[in-house]
Amino acid sequence: MSERRRLSRERVLEAAVSFVDREGLEALSMRKLGAELGVEAMSLYNHIPNKNALLDGMVEYVLGEMTVTRTSDSWEDRIREGYRQFRGVAKRHPNVFPLLVTRPPHFPEGVWLLERFLNIMEEAGFPPKVALHSFRILTNYTFGYSMSEIRGFALEPATGKHEFRYRVPDEYPSVQALREHLINVDHDREFEFGLDLIIEGMKQHL
Repeated sequence: MSERRRLSRERVLEAAVSFVDREGLEALSMRKLGAELGVEAMSLYNHIPNKNALLDGMVEYVLGEMTVTRTSDSWEDRIREGYRQFRGVAKRHPNVFPLLVTRPPHFPEGVWLLERFLNIMEEAGFPPKVALHSFRILTNYTFGYSMSEIRGFALEPATGKHEFRYRVPDEYPSVQALREHLINVDHDREFEFGLDLIIEGMKQHL
């Protein structure tokens, strides 16, 4: 088969995401992506018109990994599962995930996720505007938490641990008492705690 395997838009996006996962977003170019696929860069333009379209397509591709199935009748559980999956995208693709902040999706996958969220909220009895506000708050929370997590706030590369870098003076006993928790962060538990806080607040509007 020509072109090392027949090129397609899906295959180009898959290769771009894989390349950025490995090399970082700054390293991505059409020339390097062509080399990754074993073709000339010009061949890519038959499937992706320009680099902006490539970046948008990468956002579409990673969001396409999310599946929202009805595994529970509880709206709270369904919302939690959706945002766990969203955070999972960040953990699998930490170099691609920042694109979701700078290039919010306007393609069917992005609209479908919003539509599904609004459906869950409306079925639970929330007014449409409250549902939309809740979507924005939960999405911004997950964006922010995931970005902090994947960027490794105060991360020590040599140890892989979060280090509280400075000696805490005696006049800050409350901080001293929590030093162990500042050093060893349980991200799963902390993320779930934040989701619970938001969901409990949402219930006040039912």
